[in-house]
Amino acid sequence: MNKDSRPSDQETKAKLAVRRLTLFFAIAYVSHGIATQFGLISQPLQYYMMKELHLTAAQVSSYLAIMMLPWVLKPFYGLLCDFVPLFGYRRKSYLIAANALTAAAFAVMACSSSLAIILGAFVLTAVGMAASTAVTVGLAVEGGRNDGKARDYFAQQTICYYCALIVASVGGGLLCHYLAPESALHIAAMVAAAPAFAVSILTIFMLQEEKTTLNIQGVQDTWVSVRQVLRSRSLWLVALFIWCWDFSPSFGVPLYFFESNTLGFSQSLIGQLAGWNAAGMVIGALLYRSLIRTRTMSFQLCLTVMLGTVSTLGYLLLSSAESAIVLEVFRGTANMIAILAIYALAADVCPQRTEVTVMASLIAVRNLATEASTFIGGQLFTVAFHNKLAPLILIAALTTALCALLIPFLRGHSSMDSKGK
Repeated sequence: MNKDSRPSDQETKAKLAVRRLTLFFAIAYVSHGIATQFGLISQPLQYYMMKELHLTAAQVSSYLAIMMLPWVLKPFYGLLCDFVPLFGYRRKSYLIAANALTAAAFAVMACSSSLAIILGAFVLTAVGMAASTAVTVGLAVEGGRNDGKARDYFAQQTICYYCALIVASVGGGLLCHYLAPESALHIAAMVAAAPAFAVSILTIFMLQEEKTTLNIQGVQDTWVSVRQVLRSRSLWLVALFIWCWDFSPSFGVPLYFFESNTLGFSQSLIGQLAGWNAAGMVIGALLYRSLIRTRTMSFQLCLTVMLGTVSTLGYLLLSSAESAIVLEVFRGTANMIAILAIYALAADVCPQRTEVTVMASLIAVRNLATEASTFIGGQLFTVAFHNKLAPLILIAALTTALCALLIPFLRGHSSMDSKGK
């Protein structure tokens, strides 16, 4: 009897562990959707700099590019928690500290009227959220390696994040529509602090992790895995694919200024458009999970390039609120299918003990491409193209289309032509 009951007990414990981890991911990514720099605070901050400080698109893009540098440092956060346990934990303690830092920085931002303090606090929120997302994605790879649910975790994280982002985007737009720029910024910061603080507390009780200590053999094993990563041709190709995909200078600050000043969209409508883009992301996640993830990786990447190029060129037709909604949903869907396909490919080639480092590095490439395109796009939009969006759209479509040239080189990966699980 006892022997027969043991497998049942183990299965029950395994199911409970999966459910607990799934619930934790859901809560963490709802928080990320609200508290990241792309969430509730995004539009109020741009609105504050445009209306209160009367900055140009070039100036705003420069500020944002500098303030978002912590997102490019994600590999450092990954290496730190892969190599060095904090208070005995390689994941748990870092998540608690990162979210607590984010909450504290947002609280400072909510109480300040000094531009220097606001921008400094913004940088600290970027450090906290970048570290938190790096560790959480690494946990998904780590947990998925144990239970085979990495793709499910990615899809679930994505759905939770972008559902929260819909609410945050609409909320940010309404704050900008009804309040003065400084008041909108302060309230957005105050609200964003709450979920980050909640995740910091909940991590203590919900995330189970065995304690470990720093030992020479563990460091050596991790370093061997890091060296293996650096020699991985597949990962370098994936990184290049991500760079080309995310270099889209027509979006971000130039699109915000174009919609605000040229098309005359209200701040409320612009917030709703960000929500529609997030809705497209959710649709993309659902489509990927139900229809696309079982297809070969070659098919997935070809599909993403086609959808991405077409959705970007579609912005040449942007002229009204209705066209903007359709374009945002389409672009969001295409982006999410690409993100999940790339993450699945990266997870397959990720060596053990470096889950956070590898995923953080690839996300850092995404962030670096985004920040480079934000800065370059703002400069070109203001100086070279005189507030015209069409040339930037063509540049963005070209870099997306170039991703197709990399797909044949990725065929050497062992799972490129095998069906997803």
